[in-house]
Amino acid sequence: MDPILQTCDRLGIVGTRFREEIAAQVQASVLARRGRDTVRVTGSTGTGKELVTALVHEVAREQLGRNGELVEVNCGNLPDQLFESALFGHKKGAFTGATADNKGLLERAKGGTLVLDEVQNLSVEAQGRLLRLIGEREYRPVGSTALQRTDALIVLVSNLDLVQLAGDGKFRRDLLDRAPAKIALLPLWQRREDVGELAQQFALEAAKDRGWEGFEGFTRRALADIEGAVVANEESSVRRLREMVRDAVFAAGEPAPELLESAAVEKVLADFYGANPLAERGAWDREDIEDRFDLAVEAQVVRHIAGLHGIPDATLLKLTRVLRELRDSLTAGEKPVPDSYRNLMSRTSLATKAALWVLSGANNQSEFRKFFGSKNHEMPPKSVAWQLYHDVFGDETKESN
Repeated sequence: MDPILQTCDRLGIVGTRFREEIAAQVQASVLARRGRDTVRVTGSTGTGKELVTALVHEVAREQLGRNGELVEVNCGNLPDQLFESALFGHKKGAFTGATADNKGLLERAKGGTLVLDEVQNLSVEAQGRLLRLIGEREYRPVGSTALQRTDALIVLVSNLDLVQLAGDGKFRRDLLDRAPAKIALLPLWQRREDVGELAQQFALEAAKDRGWEGFEGFTRRALADIEGAVVANEESSVRRLREMVRDAVFAAGEPAPELLESAAVEKVLADFYGANPLAERGAWDREDIEDRFDLAVEAQVVRHIAGLHGIPDATLLKLTRVLRELRDSLTAGEKPVPDSYRNLMSRTSLATKAALWVLSGANNQSEFRKFFGSKNHEMPPKSVAWQLYHDVFGDETKESN
């Protein structure tokens, strides 16, 4: 099993599609970058951002050897006047009440992960104070003249679209540009296949709280009704789904049923979404069948292509998701690039070369060649290594010549 998915198991992260998509994004944004780039995690309220930041921290600890603490800061509860002191620390006498040196949260996050939650709530001035930290990995404690460095993996978290906020002038574009690694979470209703898994998990947890034994969750009909209602009402929050399921379980009478029928969820769905929540049941069923058919066809295509090229299905899916993220990035930013075939292939080729260089850990062309073996027939030709070095480092190579 993929090591990231194993970490998902340990953290209790449920939902097959959610797990696969997050695993691919964590691979691309954390592991491939060796934890060097600031990561931004975005998703609407209740989509699992806390779980994802915990996953990022654990993956960095297990696979990159980053054994420091996970330090979380809620920027929505941090007044501007306390921001620098809390984050960067302060020297004794730096301001009224500073009776002793304070190392700050960044010091606590040394070798670990610093999560800035609700980062969109920071004032523009406070965002400016983050620029040196994120760009240069340097900061200055309040009242000190000495710069300090940090190796913390920094994660910016928001329930709003930071790109849109930057376009509206409500979030600093230069700060956004210094957080190039992205993890975007889909709302719950856009990953229908996860709804049933989550509902069953929440039902079993609630039954355990009630002390029920022999309870097996919802019938297939009841699960289909929950899934249909979540999609039809564009429910984004996993927390709300958990609340609905727990309401249904706690409302059931004694003795404990083996399974909860559709009737047990109808009133709860009505309370959440209005009268007659199952009126569109027939349309939901047709949509569900179509979705499952499309997924089955997609899975067949993936298996066929992966087989032709001798790679695992999961590897092909990960590569596809990385390519999708690259394609999306072409049209983002102040100067979007058309996502034409030529542009996409050019960017894909360059990204592949850059990733290969990072994987090799080479500092020069000779080290890059030796990464592949000690014999000439195992190494790329010198001309190929030089061209790849030139493509990856671009103008930097021209300046050094």
